[in-house]
Parts: sequence; C-alpha cells; structure tokens
Amino acid sequence: MRNTFLIARREYLAFVRTVGFWLSLVTLPLLITGIILVPLLLRQTSPVQTLSVAVLDLTGEGLDGDLRAIIRAKATPPNPEPQSDGMRKIAAKIARPDIVRLVDLPRGLTSSLSRAEAEARIPALLDKTSVGASNILVAYNDAGTLHFDIWSIKSQKNNLARIIEPELQDVQYYRLARAHDIDPKLAHALRTTQAEVNSLTRREIPSKAAGGGFGAFMGDEGPGFVGFLIGFGTWMTIFSSSMILLGGVIEEKSSKVLEVLLASTSTESLLIGKVLGVAGVLLTVASIWSVISFVLGTYGLSAAPPEVAASIKAAFNGLFSPLHLVLLAVYFVCGYLMYGVSFAAIGAFCETQKDAQAIMGPVMMVLMIPMLCMQAALSAPNSPIIQYLSYVPIFTPFLMPLRLLNPLPWWEIVLTFGGMLLVGGFMIMVGRKAFRQGALTGGKLTWGTLFRIATEKPST
Repeated sequence: MRNTFLIARREYLAFVRTVGFWLSLVTLPLLITGIILVPLLLRQTSPVQTLSVAVLDLTGEGLDGDLRAIIRAKATPPNPEPQSDGMRKIAAKIARPDIVRLVDLPRGLTSSLSRAEAEARIPALLDKTSVGASNILVAYNDAGTLHFDIWSIKSQKNNLARIIEPELQDVQYYRLARAHDIDPKLAHALRTTQAEVNSLTRREIPSKAAGGGFGAFMGDEGPGFVGFLIGFGTWMTIFSSSMILLGGVIEEKSSKVLEVLLASTSTESLLIGKVLGVAGVLLTVASIWSVISFVLGTYGLSAAPPEVAASIKAAFNGLFSPLHLVLLAVYFVCGYLMYGVSFAAIGAFCETQKDAQAIMGPVMMVLMIPMLCMQAALSAPNSPIIQYLSYVPIFTPFLMPLRLLNPLPWWEIVLTFGGMLLVGGFMIMVGRKAFRQGALTGGKLTWGTLFRIATEKPST
C-alpha cells in the first residue's frame, strides 16, 4: 500500500510541477471567456452606422406620410421596458443598434416620376456623398399589391430592411383592410391579437415560480441540457485522463523507467498508483475550476438584478438531489477505472506513440458512438436508441448522466450499474494482467494475447 501511494504521489507531482499543466489549466477558462467576450468586443468596437433614409412614394395613394412616420418611429429610441438599470446596461452593451435618420429626398427625385425613371436616377444619386441619403425607400403599386424597394449604399445593404420590414408589411395589411371597409380598430385587433399557448407538464409547473424566461427554459429543457454537459464533460475527462495514462506508460517504457519502477514495487502497486496519481490531477483541476466558477457565479448573481438572480436560483433549485450527485460520482469513478486501467495496459504493450495510434484507432471509433448519441439527445432525449445504448456497460458512464436528471425507474439504474460493475471489473482484471505482461515481457497486443490473458489461471 505504501508503494502504491508513493507511485501516486510521484505521478501527481510529475504533472503539477510542469508549466504545461498550469497552462492547460487556464486554457479552457480563457477559451470560454473569449467565446463570450470576443463577439461582444467586436460589436462594441464596430462603428455604429447612421442610416439616412429618404422616402419616395410612387403609389399615388398618399402613403408618404405613413412611411415617413415609420422612419421617424425607428429614429426615436423606443421606451425601455420596465427593467432594472442593470438589465438596461447589459442590453445596451450587447446590442448597439444602428441609428436611423429621416432625410429629405435628393434633388431630382419626385413622386411624379415613373418607376423606371426613378430607378434610372437613384444609383447615381447614392454614389454622391453630397446627397445626404444612404438609403432610399421606394413604394409603388403593382397589380394591386404594394412593393417596397430599398436602395442602399453597399456598406448598408439589407440593414434598413431588417429594421422596418414588419412595419412595411403592416402598411400593406391596413391598406387592404381599408379597401374592404374593415373598421380600423378591428383590423388592428386582428393583426396584433394572439392566443397564449402554454405547454405544461407536471415538472414544468413549478418552473413558473422562476418567473418564466430562463427559469421556464431550465424547467423544460434544463435537465436535458445540463445532462448533456455532464455527459460530455465525463467523456472528455475520462478520455483525456486515459490518454495521459497511455502516454505516460509509453514514455516510461521507452526510457526504461518502467523497468526501474517494477524492480522496486509490484505491477499492481505501479498500475494502481498511476491511476490514483492521474485521478489526483483531475481532482486538482476540478477543485480549482469549481472555486473559480463559484466565485464568478456568486459575483455574477450579486451584480445581476434581483429578479434575474432569483430566476436563476429558482431554475437550478431542485435540479440536483443528493442521490443524483452520488450516482453521477459512481458512474464517473467506475468509468474512469475501467478505461484508465485499460489504456494503461495498452500503453504497456506499445513501444512508441505510433504503435498506440494503430490500436487507438478502432477504440476511438467505438468511443465516438456515445458522443454522437449525446448530440442527438439534445433534440430527442427520450429516444429509445439512447436508452438501449446506455445499457451497454462501456457506454454507461457517458450516457447515463444524460438520463439521470429525468425520472427513471429504479430497475434501469440497478441494471446499468450492475452491468457496468460486471464488465468494468472484467476489464480491470484483464487490464491488470495485460499491464503486468506488457510491462515485463513486452510483445504485441493482439486478440489472441488478450484471450490468453483473460483465460489464464492465476498463479499460485
């Protein structure tokens, strides 16, 4: 036992004393921060464009006033919704809308022109900086239907259309209503009134206490989304730690360090010590990231408006229970031991990284199956294929976190846990023997070698 902990200590210190470990430790937080902040910074530093809009009404129906009113309404900032100052500041930083400004028609454009004459003059006028208009809204009637052409300079193409398209559709709607002598109030009610449709289940009803929005999303989609994150994190953690063990064993075998270690301790102590050492590295990384996340989360909640903070807290309240946390830990530990020992055994048979790549190719193809299933689970979390694949012990550690946050019958948990213990125990037993043989005698790892290792009787 003492030798096992000495090996674990050696493995742990060999990683945490390197510069690469600390660089990799901060890489993921920096990457996440960059993904969030870079688009915001790009939006902040990009210049706000002024859309100078002139209106040309060729319909002969006197729509000039309505169209100019639409532009004026967009030029005046709308009244902010009843939110806290904090929310308004956040919204103002994220969204920086372009400035819309109503200007007079350039000289040479009048409502008496034909559509062809106007279209012949507009491009040349937009090329002149002295005109003052960067966008010209042209309205005309064709076969009883209104058409709106928005001529813009190249740098503002489609900008104005995205801003005023709904209002232009309203102009056509109310024009048609007036043509059929429909009361304006009734037309407005028909245009704006919508029924409220709520999709509720027994679990979604408590989410209303979160105030809707994010809380409602977490009540509905939260378990599946959080389960996906946990499953993906489990896959990445187990795979990366197993690759660390694989690479470490190959390096020590090629440098003859493995032979020196085997001369002073048993193969079991060496294998278990390596697995525990890498596990300590994982716990260190997880602890540091957890502390950072807790500090940033606490600060973020304290800085957020009270209603937003209450919504977030209510959304996560009850998402995890002590039983969920215990089961997640059990599935992770079993998966880590199962794959960690197996990868270490593979490394004991490999002289170089090239040998390992030849073996890891088929293994990676198998391990990609739960990754593909996890992506599909976001849109179809109750898919039977995900349920059946979670019964396969080698996939259980990755797929069960997706399903644990949803109500499951107890027999499924017992079945998956028992199957994983049975197959995982067999893999650990074979991996332990394979590690001993590979470290002591070497040779190539083949199916025949694995069969002989698995079926050989323990020495007395």
